Amino acid sequence: MKKELKVLIYSMINNLVISITKVVCGFIYGMSSLFADGLHSFSDFITDIICLAGSHISKKKPTKEHPFGFGKVEYLTNLFVGIILFLLGIFILINSFEEKTFTPPLEIFIMLSIVLILKFICIYIMHEVGKDINSQLLITQVEESKSDLISTIGVIIISIILQFSNKLEILKYSDMIGSILIGLYVIVSSIKIIYHNSLALIGETEIDKDAINKVDKFLSKYKDIRKKEITLIKYGSYYRLQLIVELNPKLTLRKVINLENKIKREITRHYSLKVKYITIYVTRN
Repeated sequence: MKKELKVLIYSMINNLVISITKVVCGFIYGMSSLFADGLHSFSDFITDIICLAGSHISKKKPTKEHPFGFGKVEYLTNLFVGIILFLLGIFILINSFEEKTFTPPLEIFIMLSIVLILKFICIYIMHEVGKDINSQLLITQVEESKSDLISTIGVIIISIILQFSNKLEILKYSDMIGSILIGLYVIVSSIKIIYHNSLALIGETEIDKDAINKVDKFLSKYKDIRKKEITLIKYGSYYRLQLIVELNPKLTLRKVINLENKIKREITRHYSLKVKYITIYVTRN
C-alpha cells in the first residue's frame, strides 16, 4: 500500500473518532463551540473520503484523450473540499446564535487535550509524507487539519473562560462568540483552498526555486546544451517539464534527436525531480 493511501486512511479514522467525540460531547453538554468544532472535524473525515477517491483517479495512466495523465484531478478534488468547508462554515454561523450558559466539566478539558495530541500527530505525519512525495492532496489536508487544530485550541480557551461566567455576566457569551469565530475561520480557510486550487486547475507553473534548480543542475551534465529555459507545470504530485534549449550548432540532426530522447528518458527516471512528461523545443544559433 502506498504512503499517500496509508496516511489518508489513518487520517480518515483519526478524524472520524475525533469528530464523533466532539459532536457527542458538544450535544450532551450543550456547548455550541464544541459542537461546531465537531462538525469541522467531521468535514475532515468527509474530505478524506473525497481525497481517497481523487488520489485513486489521479494515479490512472494517461490515455489518448489525456496524454499528460490525470494529476490535476487532485486540484478538482481539493475544490470539492473547499466547497464543503464553505457550506459547513455557513451552517456553523447560522447555528451559533443560541445563547446557553454553563460551566464545562473537567471531562471536556481531558477530552480536548487528548484530541489535540491526536490531531497534532496526524498533521505531523501528513506534512512529512506530503512533503516527501510532493502530494498536493496531503498538503491541502494539512492546511485543513491545521484549521481544525486551531479551532480545537479555541474551544479549550472558551472552556476556560466559561469557568468564570458566573462571576462576570459578559463571559456567558463566549461560547456563542467562539462558535461564530470557528464558522468564520472555516469560511476563510475554504476560500483560500478554492482560490489556490482553481488557479492550479487552469494551469499553474512551479515558483519554488529549489525544484527548478534541481532540474537545472541535472541538465547541466549535458555539455551540448548551451542555454536552457525551464518551466515546470504542476500536475498534482508530478510536473510536466517544458524545456527550451539552445544546442551546439555542430550537432547533426540524428545527434539532436538522440539527445532529446536521452534527456526525456533519464530525467523521467530521476524520481526526485518528479518530472513525468517533457516537451522539448530545440534552437540552434
